[in-house]
Amino acid sequence: MSRWSDGAPAARRRLAREVGEICHGVGFFYLVNHPVPARVSRDYIAMAREFFALPLAVREAIDKRASPQFRGWERLGSELTGNRVDYREQIDIGVEREALVEPDPWYRALIGPNQWPPESALPGFRACVEDYFARLSDLARELLRIMSLALGLDEEYIERCFGAEPSPYLKLIRYPPTQDGGQGVGIHKDSGFLTLLLQDETPGLEAQANDDTWYRVDPLAGSFVVNTGELLQLITSNYFIATPHRVINDTRHERLSSAFFYSPDLDTRLDPLPVAPELLARVEASARHRDEGLMASRAQMAAGTANMASRDRPLVFGEKYWQRWIRSYPEIARRYYPDRME
Repeated sequence: MSRWSDGAPAARRRLAREVGEICHGVGFFYLVNHPVPARVSRDYIAMAREFFALPLAVREAIDKRASPQFRGWERLGSELTGNRVDYREQIDIGVEREALVEPDPWYRALIGPNQWPPESALPGFRACVEDYFARLSDLARELLRIMSLALGLDEEYIERCFGAEPSPYLKLIRYPPTQDGGQGVGIHKDSGFLTLLLQDETPGLEAQANDDTWYRVDPLAGSFVVNTGELLQLITSNYFIATPHRVINDTRHERLSSAFFYSPDLDTRLDPLPVAPELLARVEASARHRDEGLMASRAQMAAGTANMASRDRPLVFGEKYWQRWIRSYPEIARRYYPDRME
């Protein structure tokens, strides 16, 4: 990242070209020498460890099942990926806002408050998380500027498309050792635009290459793992690729990580970006890129569509975002939105 923050224009363009090639061919990279201080990441992971060590009754008091916005804590085995149970415990946190009384369109029901443990139970937790959330939002915006340049656009093009109220959210995740035949989190692509993952020292993340080989993405001190999501794939007309990945914790230790997902205003239209013609020509020349699908909705999977073979093209970000939540948490969706389970 120092080549971007400290570099001359020529160095910044070279970095953008490199990142563009990675996002086109791989979709995963380690980001180092970034502006988030090591102590911030270290203290944040330590705070996450304290959260998961809280008494069960304290965690249950902010159970995600009580949130129409899918925010809060969830016990082991609460989330589905590919219609299989994930063996992880986590808390989801989004932008802190008031819930809408009569949301219109319907997906704006996802706007709302977070659930926090009481300050007396874990002093400083909310302040630590909100500080980290703000720092990662700033970092994600810088990455989008690099990616814009990589696509032959001006630096702020993608960010301008994100609208007035972006929709980032954050997961703090604890993976116990994965049970035999199980999954920490199953094979999936991230459904948004951009993911920044912080890992502790325990491995478990794997990404799938073009030849279907699975590669370990082991922790690297001082780094974030960055991967492009499905909607960057979509709006770049498949020039950037969203890579399947999974977590299997085959160690004897728990694994802690935190995934930050940066996505736009719910009302943002998913129109194709004016990507440089020579880059679009590379998509047409690659069967893998031309044919790359998206994660299927619950209804599509029920009708026989493979997990990552959807050809649907949502028009608005909120529609895709909605699918992500009801696919992963059908019990919560049925509780609050029984007429929106398609």
